[in-house]
Amino acid sequence: MDRRELLQAVGGIGALNALAGTPLFSQGMASEGVAPSRAFTTSFENFREQFGPTEIPFDNPLPTDLVGTLYRNGPARMKRGDSNYHHWFDGDGMIQSFFIQGKTLRHSGKIVQTDKYKTEQKAGRFLWSGFGTSFDDALQPHKPDDINVANISVLPMGDEILALWEAGSAWRIDSKSLDTLGRKVFSAETNGLPFSAHPRVDSLGRIWNFGYLSGQNKIVLYELSPSGVLKRVQVVDSKKSNMIHDFAMTEQYLIFALMPIDFIPPTEPGIPSFLSMLKWDDNSSVDLLVIDKETLSVVTKIEIPPFFVFHFGNAWQEGSDLRIETARGPDFHALMNQIELATRGKALDAELPSHTAMDIIVDLVAGSVRTENLPFRGADFPCFDERFPGERTNLLVMLERSHSMPNEVFGYDTVSSFDRKSSEMASWSYGPTTIAEEHILVPKPNSKEGRGWILGTAYNWYLDQTEFRVFDTRSLKDGPIASASLPYGLPIGLHGKFVPGNA
Repeated sequence: MDRRELLQAVGGIGALNALAGTPLFSQGMASEGVAPSRAFTTSFENFREQFGPTEIPFDNPLPTDLVGTLYRNGPARMKRGDSNYHHWFDGDGMIQSFFIQGKTLRHSGKIVQTDKYKTEQKAGRFLWSGFGTSFDDALQPHKPDDINVANISVLPMGDEILALWEAGSAWRIDSKSLDTLGRKVFSAETNGLPFSAHPRVDSLGRIWNFGYLSGQNKIVLYELSPSGVLKRVQVVDSKKSNMIHDFAMTEQYLIFALMPIDFIPPTEPGIPSFLSMLKWDDNSSVDLLVIDKETLSVVTKIEIPPFFVFHFGNAWQEGSDLRIETARGPDFHALMNQIELATRGKALDAELPSHTAMDIIVDLVAGSVRTENLPFRGADFPCFDERFPGERTNLLVMLERSHSMPNEVFGYDTVSSFDRKSSEMASWSYGPTTIAEEHILVPKPNSKEGRGWILGTAYNWYLDQTEFRVFDTRSLKDGPIASASLPYGLPIGLHGKFVPGNA
């Protein structure tokens, strides 16, 4: 597809511009006075543009072949002057790096210096409405990157880390210093198009990703080489292309679950939040879109009863069936409301509707779909052994919410794994004063699938400290094999990736 075809397909730069317009406690002190309802928002109250480098010891030495850096991204800056963001997804992104080797953890963190961040830094206030927060004096954005907060995930690429958002460009970060190097432009024709936060790497090292254009019924598909060179881009016409956060991938297919979320532009003056323009339609369906990786064309679209999903695990083909690991979420608007309450430090108004992880099984011959529940409770953030993308994997790791977690506290407190081969579940809970962040499965070199370590961070809101834990996949229920606690708390983040090797 050449530049002219691409711009025609997405409605031109003018269409992109229209889209943009519619869119504590002192360090080391125990925070005994924190109400559980404020546990989540407390992590954002000690904002700094930079953390570290800070070097601390683990309580036990790490395995000799576990060496590398966990890079994480997430919202960090929630306040400027007298203005506050009211939704987790609004905050300006910060990249964290955790280098681990032997008995040592070395942490650094830096805010992503996006154009938006630097402009607001000069102004001394928030200038634009965000995903879930609107301001009466907000400026009109002229393009999506005007409001790009680069706050969702990361993609390691050579000596750089890409800070990923959902609706605009990736931002280049130096993997050593964490300095911001500028926007990533893959090609002239894709400059400024959305490059989403959950790219997937197949068994050949090829990188696949997408971007959605709200209100335009279009999805942009990307194929990159292992080194990050853009090989192909294709625009697919499809309704329900709003709020697509993740997708699944087999050896042959890309699979999207297109949810019944309508994008309704405002009719009143002002610059509303993006969230206020989204409406869930209970009378519609989820459309499963299966796309052939070779041709980037739609193989089939199947309508199924509606459900909400943010994240997928692995996916693979079994005969004529596609099996897709899915973190089925709760009610969309109820979840968004809970996130806003947690971000504002207010008590959650009710328990979220029950939800569960499940397998979606697509019969490509019959054109039918069935589901099978997986034995997780209220779970999200699935991860698997990424040496085997698109192939059957037995070990699935997710975060869960235990019965002991206070009802007022938003998030998860338990890391759990399910072994398909043995049907065994294993779990370990951080306890009632800690909110667990996404955990990563790091495979042991030259090992069988699922052998290795689970590592991740968690925020202890009672102590205002971020903890780092390492578990052996074979003994998760026995607790961490190594632990370390930073002398400060970090903003609760979203996603990350592990890069093996010396710093």
